[in-house]
Amino acid sequence: YIQDRLTLENAEAPSSKQNLKLNNKHSASRFKSGASNSNSNSFLDANDSLIGSHQTKKRKLNFSSSPVKESQNQVESNQILESVHAEAVPDKETTVSNKNIKIIANFNPKKYKYRTMNLKLLEIADYLDEKIDDVSQIVADRYNLEDTQFADPTRQSQSEIYTVGRIVPDSPLASTSELNLESLFLETSRSNGFGCRVHLDLSNVSKASFFSGQIVAFRGINATGDTFKVIENLKIPYLGSISYTSEEIQNFADIIGDDNLKVVVASGPYHSKKSLDFTHLENFVNHINTVIKPDVVIMLGPFIDIQAVPNILSNSFFNTGEDIDDLKSLDDLFVSFVSPILSDIKCQRVILLPHGSDVTNPHTPYPQAPFNRKSLSLPKTFKCFPNPSLFNINELSFGVSTADILRDLKDVTTKDANSNRIERIVEHVIQQRQFYPVNPPPDAPDDRSFQLDTSYLGLSEFNDEMPDILILPSVVKSFIKVVKNVMVINPGSVVRPDGSRGSYALMQVKCPDISDMNKIAGNTEDEEEVTEVYLATAWKRARVDIFST
Repeated sequence: YIQDRLTLENAEAPSSKQNLKLNNKHSASRFKSGASNSNSNSFLDANDSLIGSHQTKKRKLNFSSSPVKESQNQVESNQILESVHAEAVPDKETTVSNKNIKIIANFNPKKYKYRTMNLKLLEIADYLDEKIDDVSQIVADRYNLEDTQFADPTRQSQSEIYTVGRIVPDSPLASTSELNLESLFLETSRSNGFGCRVHLDLSNVSKASFFSGQIVAFRGINATGDTFKVIENLKIPYLGSISYTSEEIQNFADIIGDDNLKVVVASGPYHSKKSLDFTHLENFVNHINTVIKPDVVIMLGPFIDIQAVPNILSNSFFNTGEDIDDLKSLDDLFVSFVSPILSDIKCQRVILLPHGSDVTNPHTPYPQAPFNRKSLSLPKTFKCFPNPSLFNINELSFGVSTADILRDLKDVTTKDANSNRIERIVEHVIQQRQFYPVNPPPDAPDDRSFQLDTSYLGLSEFNDEMPDILILPSVVKSFIKVVKNVMVINPGSVVRPDGSRGSYALMQVKCPDISDMNKIAGNTEDEEEVTEVYLATAWKRARVDIFST
């Protein structure tokens, strides 16, 4: 982007300096999806010269030319904006600061390091077909259906059939905003329908919503050969929750003791769109160290937002009086200005997830590889996870994704469907068993950067159990909801686009107590002996507060 901008400016003003050269051969490719050099995202200073080598030290930038503006109706810092279960789970001060917190990653990080800009149509088709076929088997098991009861919905028939397919618009060029109940088609897999599409008649369906890319199961009939009339919309069964034995629960209880497990969740951006002022981030870190004292901090990107880079360059951002001649790349900017602030966080573990707009991560498509902890000079207490991620903190299972599904999923509803849009979207995510089930994604507006690698979307699917805590940061208003026994958190952003204070989430979970947990029967490893196991039931014993930063 920067290289194209400079070329355009030179073409428009031939009398200006013509000696703008990028000595780093990877500097232009950093802003393309296939770049692989983590230290190649070079940028230019206000004098159009390449900035030199870096030193790792903590520094502040002065922003006298563009001060942070606080809106007139700005709430006070660290004020509670929303709470869930505040009465059931009292706030507790941290008494034990060195708990043996156990974090288990439920993913293979090597699978996320795939080659970008290497899309193959056959691989994409294979994944899309496999997804339909997998759901077909799930539906068959749930409703006790035989293979012979499934048929091709695109073929004319006078008999009712069962079918599983993907919701698509009537035209490949149609925008998701143009979807309506009259324009929806069903796309089949190549194994059962040759990948053909058929128009849907949903006049008999109530209490349902549909979106592009949604996997659905129908019972219906195609009497004319042109339209498949849906008689019944079969619900795809939800995943179960992870369970533990009484011994495991007691071990987790011993770790927490009389405290609550405290987890802070914060999402970027951590600066405004017009400057890289990290004052709010520094104040936020100081607050959680001195007041909250959490056990775990989950921080989500973007940390340095690529959307802000054009504004920074056009506003001569580097005329700040700060000596930055020793910086040569945006990675160096992160190391010098962001890493020292993050390294001051005092807790057992800090978990970092990237965002598609992070300039310091060369892997931008979703699903996204993690940050390189060593190249960003972060201490060993930091864990860099991919986007999305599934992991456990003690007995609690977490699912986190920075792709904004709450904004991107545009659905159309039948009558009597759930009128709360946010809850509908969360239910879709839970039922589809995937963090980002929209396919294809909506057209990207100018204010965001999102690239989707469809052939690797299997990495965005849930495992065999549904997470207890689902973290879905979004540009929509922050919220906390319990949907289908899943605690869903949108923490908002630490800094708003105009540079004013944003929000973050603090979750406090009571020490697990077997007497308060749901008991179920399960098989042991030999599958012959039946034993009692317990569900984590995080949604019952977790308190979540949204605070202003």
